[in-house]
Amino acid sequence: MTSMFLRCIQERAAVEMIYLSRKGDISHRLVIPYSLHGDIIKGYCSIRKEIRTFHLQNILSAQYRFLPS
Repeated sequence: MTSMFLRCIQERAAVEMIYLSRKGDISHRLVIPYSLHGDIIKGYCSIRKEIRTFHLQNILSAQYRFLPS
């Protein structure tokens, strides 16, 4: 999964993912990742409309999404 996030960072693409929050809530997210440090991803979340931090272990599924220019 790490390689997909690195690819998205390089290509400025998005990741569509199912994410489990600290509270145990499951959400569907579209994220444009900016950085990956260890198991932490920083990226723009389309739901919150801001830069957010995501933990790899909380990502239940993830899929590459090309964003047209």
